[in-house]
Amino acid sequence: MSPVTRPQGNSDDDISQILGRWEFLPGQPQVRFVDGIGDVRRIQIRLEAGILQFEIVGRPDGRCPEGVESFLHWWGERPEKISHAQCEALREEVYLYHQRAAAFLMLEDFAAVLRDCDRNLDAIHLVRRQAMRGVDLDSFEAVRVATVLLRTRADASMCIRMRDTQGALAAIDRGLANLHAVTGASARTMNGDSSEASFLRAMRDALVPKLPSSQRVDLELRLQHAIRTENYELAAILRNELRQIGY
Repeated sequence: MSPVTRPQGNSDDDISQILGRWEFLPGQPQVRFVDGIGDVRRIQIRLEAGILQFEIVGRPDGRCPEGVESFLHWWGERPEKISHAQCEALREEVYLYHQRAAAFLMLEDFAAVLRDCDRNLDAIHLVRRQAMRGVDLDSFEAVRVATVLLRTRADASMCIRMRDTQGALAAIDRGLANLHAVTGASARTMNGDSSEASFLRAMRDALVPKLPSSQRVDLELRLQHAIRTENYELAAILRNELRQIGY
């Protein structure tokens, strides 16, 4: 694709002063809310040579494709198959929302993280359901895994903020179960030793000592609940955890 050129800007377009006031620190994520033009709050992310800016609601870039909030809104209301080009547009849109969700996580706006992640999971489900043949569904699966991890971190963090340790553990268990809910070729590569699953297990292990019950009793209680609610994927994971600690 050829680069798109624009007319030359002027001094009002120069962001040097903004960059000078907000120093870039290598290796340190830098995100902030900013009250912009018309007192509309936006998100900014400091990069090495510039700044990313996202809208708080709607599409992060402020666009309204086809006059609606997003391509998901437009194609999600239509029963026809989604073409390869349309899937690519959805993938780019999912990436925008994922970037904003990651920024919200750093800003500890956990409800906004859940909102954007749930929206992306809906988009991925739409592609799975309506994509034409030849669309690379495995690439969407990789995005789904990253989204589940991000959503689980926000869900558990929200519970921790409310001192609800049991709720945080339940959120992590749901995340582990969702990580394993894969189909097609991706199912052959995803397993319990994935980096995402390992991250969530480490997050859970950090919480377990804070509970009044032992790790074994806690796992057994959650296993019983998973069986009662017929959540057999989670039950299998919990049985494996019990085996790993020697029970």
